[in-house]
Amino acid sequence: MSEANSSSAFVSANYVNALLREFAEQGLDPAFILAEQQVDMADVQNTGCLDAAHFGRLFQAAIVFANNESLGMVSVGPVMVGTFRMMCLSIIHRPCLTSAVRRAGEFLDVCQSAGLKPALIELDHHSGVGFAAVAREPRSAAEILGLQNPVKIRTTLYLWHSLLSWLAGRNLPLRAVYFEFDEPERSEPWRKIFSCPVIFNGPCSMLSFEAGALGSPNIQNEASLAVFLKYSPYRLIVPSYYDQKLSDRILALFGDDFRQPLPTAQEVGQQLGMSLSTLRRQLGEEGTSFQRIKDESRRDAACQYLARAELSLLQVSSLLGFDESSAFFRAFKRWTGKTPSEYRADLAASRDV
Repeated sequence: MSEANSSSAFVSANYVNALLREFAEQGLDPAFILAEQQVDMADVQNTGCLDAAHFGRLFQAAIVFANNESLGMVSVGPVMVGTFRMMCLSIIHRPCLTSAVRRAGEFLDVCQSAGLKPALIELDHHSGVGFAAVAREPRSAAEILGLQNPVKIRTTLYLWHSLLSWLAGRNLPLRAVYFEFDEPERSEPWRKIFSCPVIFNGPCSMLSFEAGALGSPNIQNEASLAVFLKYSPYRLIVPSYYDQKLSDRILALFGDDFRQPLPTAQEVGQQLGMSLSTLRRQLGEEGTSFQRIKDESRRDAACQYLARAELSLLQVSSLLGFDESSAFFRAFKRWTGKTPSEYRADLAASRDV
């Protein structure tokens, strides 16, 4: 998932206030993190919002300072920073998404701090992912969720959809998302977030996937996971707080595995339910193009891989889907004005300063 980087994406001041309240509940001073991230709450209150990129940095800092990865999500207690990384390492070699969900549940059974874990659920002959209580938790999942803020439940399901989509290397199609509670006053953003029907007062809170989605193979590995974890888990959470731009939605469809060919503009338009001309027009209004998004996504991934000294240039080329390293070198020079070796040397020099 891509963090917003444009002033056209904003997060409501209500969500900023909610994050600061959670920070204060950890016994920490919100004024400290606001000053550290240079956020003026007077401006946020006056405008009613904060740009999404700044909110993302604030969220990430809050997780680190509070040493709690459960901020903004359902949990019965703090979840130590590093837990998400270890859970991902426990599932990265699972062959498919179904087995990844089961292994994640087993991992959280051992950790226990969250109180809840993802669980495979069948509803109306469709497979889904919902909640279950971890081992030795005396309360049921329904009892725990009944005490949680609905937005936290929404955010947690969004996280799981994002993570499973990353494992599959594509945006997994959702048939519907169910919530066990009443419909909130402003429910339209909820539907935009998931891009599918959202049903309230359902039998349980869960993601319902299109047929076969959870049988998708896990195409990731430890090398791609290392890059992914650099910006997680906050980067998986933050987009659920704002309406994504079309370019961000396209980046989500691309995923983070570039060993497979990226979809064409026509294929992306079909997945997003819009014509090719509409897709091009809306991207033009955002000041970008489909080809530019493809180039920038591969460029950003290349820079992240090149920052890892243990990866050879040949390995980086392979991770980006290039059959020949010479083709990668030419593309990278076109994207950045430098060869991969020059970029890596400049990066090393800047670290030594």
